[in-house]
Amino acid sequence: MADTTTLQPEVVFDDNVLAKIASNTAQEVDGVLSLQGNLIDDISNRFTDKDRPQTGVSIDTDDDDQTVGIELTAVLAYGKNGREILNRVAEKIAKAVKSMTGYQVTKLKMVVKDMLTMEEWRQQNDKQQNDKQQNDKQQDDKQPSEKHPDEPSHHEQHPSDKQPKPAPDMQH
Repeated sequence: MADTTTLQPEVVFDDNVLAKIASNTAQEVDGVLSLQGNLIDDISNRFTDKDRPQTGVSIDTDDDDQTVGIELTAVLAYGKNGREILNRVAEKIAKAVKSMTGYQVTKLKMVVKDMLTMEEWRQQNDKQQNDKQQNDKQQDDKQPSEKHPDEPSHHEQHPSDKQPKPAPDMQH
């Protein structure tokens, strides 16, 4: 058995883990419609199969002090008070990060990228969903079918499947 007086276990959380906690927690707050990254994040998200929950979240950690600074880029609901949303987000994120990691949130900044009405939000989501479906379809069309080299394609007939051609009719 290890001597516990000399054992000093240490856990370090990757920035992506902290970003995921912050992102998921922020999006639970009423008034936060989404977190959105910069142009590069937006482009890369169009070409990946999975949603990246850490998009729109920047993390600055000090693992030695177990502290973290967080910056969110958010789209908020039009007509809601941005400061109130920020206060609720900050409180929830600080609690979630502390309870899951033990890290202390020392800074939280929210950059409001846009404020949308619910109708604008729905239209934007519908357009993004359509764009993603079109991109998925284009990716599927570009990928060669995964068939075994000995397997006939859908357009080829296996030799045993070919029907003999009928003999030409010899009657005149």
